[in-house]
Amino acid sequence: MGSVDFAQLEAQFANHLTRMVPEGSLVAAVSGGGDSVALLLLLTSTPRKVVVAHLDHALRPDSSADAQWVESLARRLGYPFESEKIDVARVAQERGENLEATARELRYGFLAKVAKKHQAQAILTAHTQDDQAETVLLQLLHGTGRGLGIRPKRGKVVRPLLEISRSTLRSYLQSKGQDWLDDITNADTSMDRNFLRHEIIPRLKERFPQTKLSLARFAAISQVDDEALEPLAQQLLLRDGRWPCPAYRIAPLLQAPTGLRRRALRQMLEQTRVRPEAGWITQLERALQ
Repeated sequence: MGSVDFAQLEAQFANHLTRMVPEGSLVAAVSGGGDSVALLLLLTSTPRKVVVAHLDHALRPDSSADAQWVESLARRLGYPFESEKIDVARVAQERGENLEATARELRYGFLAKVAKKHQAQAILTAHTQDDQAETVLLQLLHGTGRGLGIRPKRGKVVRPLLEISRSTLRSYLQSKGQDWLDDITNADTSMDRNFLRHEIIPRLKERFPQTKLSLARFAAISQVDDEALEPLAQQLLLRDGRWPCPAYRIAPLLQAPTGLRRRALRQMLEQTRVRPEAGWITQLERALQ
């Protein structure tokens, strides 16, 4: 990686953040990892009011130490700190749900609660260009029926680092003399994302050096298409009030182009809180026939 002008990086971040969230206070989700610590340091170059939020997932015996470390960093930088501890593994087991999905749901629920308490205009997360590339590959390989990639903004959740690489953020932290926490679970390649991060993407980059950038661009193009097509698909979902359960009229779906119909079926699954996998959408299409 070539040299980076970190003063320019801070200025670009501040301008980008202002475009995404013009005014108001912010909640920064900080795990203690390099990406979220870099987000917090970049925020110090802006005049915005920030509340640091940390959810202890209780997945490791020493997880409480991470919370203390993040609190110390927040205090040193002059930011209020909010934290909560939830036994995510226990909750996932009780629900019979996937651990990662449960952790994500509980984390965003906690962040929304902090935002409401402090009347914040947005919740900032530290997803990077690397996360975007990994997510696109995961979605393609898992066959999910939803739009590709991580959205820069969804509701109150804003991701201002999506166009910045993880390596650039690490260099920025080193230039500031700022350390961060390394989560040992990130090295566990039995988890799909870690497997892609450590085994697959490095091999792809050997052959295709622009792999991460290309995947991130692909996600951006896909999301622009989504913005145009999602409202059209929504119009196909006409409720049938004769049934006590969620029911929709068949005719508009059958008459629609295949692409719009599949989008509408995905939306239908999401509205009934079913994971919109491609297999489910295919079965719904068969049922329509």
